[in-house]
Amino acid sequence: MTHSYISGTSLGKQLRRLGLTALLAGGTALAAQAQTFTYDPTLSYNVAGTYTDLGTNGTAIATANTDDANSAAQNIGFTFTFNGTAFTQFVLNTNGLLRLGASAPSAALAASPYSGAPDLGPVNSTDAADVNLIMPFNYDLTAGTSTPEYRVSTTGTAGNRVCTIQWKNVADKAIASSATVSTLVPTQYANFSFQVKLYEGSNQIDFVYGTATPGTGIDNPKFANIGLKGNDNAAFSNVITNKASVTAWSGTTFTTGPQPATNAHNFRGTVAPDAGRTYRFLAPVTNDAGVLSVYTLGKLPTAALPHTVQAAIVNNGTAALTNQSVTLTVSGANTFTNTQTIPSLQPGFYTVVSFTALPATLAAGINNVTVTVPADGNNNNNSLSVQQTVSSSNGTFSYVPSNQTNVSGNSVFGAAVTGGVFATKYTTQKAGTVTSVSVYLSEAATSGTSTTSVGKTVYGVVLSPTGTVLGQSANYVIQASDINTYKTFTITTPPAVAAGGSFLAGLAQPAYTGLRFYPVATQIENPVRSDTYFSGTIGSALTDISTGASTIRLMMEANLSVTLATSKELQRAVTVYPNPSESGIFNLAVQAANAASGLGVEVTNQLGQRVYTGTARDNNTTKLDLSNLAPGIYHLQVRNGQEYTSSQISIVK
Repeated sequence: MTHSYISGTSLGKQLRRLGLTALLAGGTALAAQAQTFTYDPTLSYNVAGTYTDLGTNGTAIATANTDDANSAAQNIGFTFTFNGTAFTQFVLNTNGLLRLGASAPSAALAASPYSGAPDLGPVNSTDAADVNLIMPFNYDLTAGTSTPEYRVSTTGTAGNRVCTIQWKNVADKAIASSATVSTLVPTQYANFSFQVKLYEGSNQIDFVYGTATPGTGIDNPKFANIGLKGNDNAAFSNVITNKASVTAWSGTTFTTGPQPATNAHNFRGTVAPDAGRTYRFLAPVTNDAGVLSVYTLGKLPTAALPHTVQAAIVNNGTAALTNQSVTLTVSGANTFTNTQTIPSLQPGFYTVVSFTALPATLAAGINNVTVTVPADGNNNNNSLSVQQTVSSSNGTFSYVPSNQTNVSGNSVFGAAVTGGVFATKYTTQKAGTVTSVSVYLSEAATSGTSTTSVGKTVYGVVLSPTGTVLGQSANYVIQASDINTYKTFTITTPPAVAAGGSFLAGLAQPAYTGLRFYPVATQIENPVRSDTYFSGTIGSALTDISTGASTIRLMMEANLSVTLATSKELQRAVTVYPNPSESGIFNLAVQAANAASGLGVEVTNQLGQRVYTGTARDNNTTKLDLSNLAPGIYHLQVRNGQEYTSSQISIVK
């Protein structure tokens, strides 16, 4: 099982130490929960790195065997502080686990006895010996295809030393999936090496992975426990990783709380770590402002302009932040910058910053939207970027970054009588009609109350903000070819949306009986933005997903056809010359168009294909360079808000 479900509780766990404030204009933060573990998902990072084998450096660590065994206590080489406790030694377990201190874990196995039951591993153990654990790849491991070895090496100068512990040439053992399924799940990584790095002073922990040789002809998902466990068995005394088996290791995310029985760091033979892939865990520092999330549209039609970008900023440090500056920078097809100031932000809290709105006129193309905070005690989290595609007025609304295609899971919805719906909320600044809804459909294996999506009936739907159905598509039976792609559902009678109005676009199901599962693909968004993603049943008020425990972004889009009106006044204000043009260069003069902001300019060919987009200013002359186009007749459209004028221009080279 490789999927995230809307009934999960990852949001509350991941943000257990964060209080949600109102927008920057004010509001009082909610109280943060008591801190029980100094390491935290918000201080955990998944980065590219370099894997350097220890070779003969350091000291080989002896174990009784290479199957299930603990070493004697090994010296770190310096004092390493973990969750407030100072350690100078560790015990290595062959199954991809360290226990800090001189004592061993409760058992030589020190791993789940089953490939599909991560909750039976030491993360959830209540034994007093299963504490202060560092788990780079906790699974029932054995010898790989080359000679296995365990080694420790401490390097550097006093105050800045690094202790590296290495598992070399190991393999995941073929073991049963569960207590009730005795069939052995074969070895996925026939030869695998990885390291733990402990850093003196900063108490940073890195898990660094080498390449993994896949098992021959094998591709079955397994669950490994990867993460940290503190000095007690409280619910939040750990940081654990989560990855779907088909997701690249670069897509691993971090959470906390007990290890769920239905998910973990899933791995399979066809998805090996890239060499040097590093999971980094930092301890808190005094000053640490971080960018948690950037909230914007991944596909931004000009119908959504002006558009406000927001960002979630967290204080991960131990001291309060005062007059913290936060900067938005847009580069690429458009340029824009704006800086806001957070007056005060207490440790363990986050706030959502709203920037000055992007202008009403933007050029079509790709924007890089970046939010940054100044350098501080932890520079791993000072900047976050998303990619955004700006389209014409007849464009697509989507919250998915235009360069982000990964799928983190699927969502279950349904109701006993009327059927369920997932929907996203959009606001258009221009009047138009919603012509279609596109949803990324992603399959899942049978699990509990879910089953395959192929053969199920769904339909696209457009709703009012209160949940009233405004329009819908015909029913559609999902085909195998629809999986892992966007499926467009054409709305039979496209509903009108007024300028400045909001609507919900989503995927629904008819009334059903029996098992429920519908493949709305999702991505991780944490913290999830409010008043954006909704679930529920048709005919009832929908629930804002952000009020629950999920950290999902719905992979669905809405397609809007903007209602434009011709304008004689705009026609009189626009002059284009020379026309025809031998060079393909035209002058576009606009005089007294009464434009509050820039005007949109678009040129299409005889086939209706857009060949030029740009902007013009009122009471100015703009050069249109179409010299790269072939001779012929083209159509020029100039837009001022919801009004436009069009004319023919010709190139005669």
